[in-house]
Amino acid sequence: MYLNKLSGEQKNLFLDLCIHAAMANNVLADEEKALIDQYCDEMDISSPRYSAETSVEDVRAKLAEISSEPEKRIIVLEIAALMLADNEHDESEKAFMRELTQSLGITDDEYDKILDFVGKIIGLYSEINEFVFNRD
Repeated sequence: MYLNKLSGEQKNLFLDLCIHAAMANNVLADEEKALIDQYCDEMDISSPRYSAETSVEDVRAKLAEISSEPEKRIIVLEIAALMLADNEHDESEKAFMRELTQSLGITDDEYDKILDFVGKIIGLYSEINEFVFNRD
């Protein structure tokens, strides 16, 4: 939704972050892969990839260094949406998000708000899909 606001360098780092996030539980779910494809479309990345080029530690450090506060919130919002795309949020994913939010300076209160927003978005999309595709 907001990924077009990121710079080219941030977009490539974000893609690596997506891959690391999706693999936090050692499973790249179809829903996560589909969302990575959508993110690539939004960022004008013509060839999605599913293998990270940069370590997660380096990605977090570089994004923390080059991103503004709004950009950091965008990154966490979109990664949270990716983590919740398969309707599961296990301990490995929660740990990944804790490390990400800490490295980007996102407070627990901000992260709670982000999770609330993502939950509302997912719920609204579900309602819209139900309306569009399951009407008699």
